[in-house]
Amino acid sequence: MNPDSKVMQALLLAADVVIINVLLIFTALPVVTAGAALAAAHGTLLELINDEHDGVVRTFFRYFRRSWKTATPGWLILLLGGAVLVWEYWALGRMDGGAAVVAQAAVVAGAFLLALWAVWFFPLASRGEAFKPTAKLAAALGIGKLPRSLLALVMLALPAIALLASPGAWAIWLAAMAVLGWALPLYLADLVLREPLATPAEG
Repeated sequence: MNPDSKVMQALLLAADVVIINVLLIFTALPVVTAGAALAAAHGTLLELINDEHDGVVRTFFRYFRRSWKTATPGWLILLLGGAVLVWEYWALGRMDGGAAVVAQAAVVAGAFLLALWAVWFFPLASRGEAFKPTAKLAAALGIGKLPRSLLALVMLALPAIALLASPGAWAIWLAAMAVLGWALPLYLADLVLREPLATPAEG
């Protein structure tokens, strides 16, 4: 088969995404390293999209080492912030009255804003720049590039949407996630985000 054919290129791309998915899963297993794993996956996928990588394994671990100081505090903020928001929503749900419903809506809005921030933060964190300016830029892009942010968020939510659509097929879902289910949504999101990420100061 011609190595330059579209079919071969698609197969090579799929193989690279599978490798990135496996690396992402294993480097995220300690939980505290999940932020660096996400940043490394984003950085590698963006190079893959731009056809710039020098081997996905080498590229992944280069980004992992570069980004962990920036990505780890962002991951902890996302993890702790998400846990607090879930607890608040649950606690408010046990209360009666319109005020509780309004408060729950505010919690949902907070979770939405946190998600918009996270959509941009981890791709930006792959650059290994300081946490504070990276976090600020992620917040600015999350709102300033809202249509892209929403589309990327939908891409990232595809695994959850698939599971909700077919809850009885959880075994197949787990198998798919183990093969490429985590990296593929990141790849699709990076396709949406790559243009502003290339020139963040101008976006």
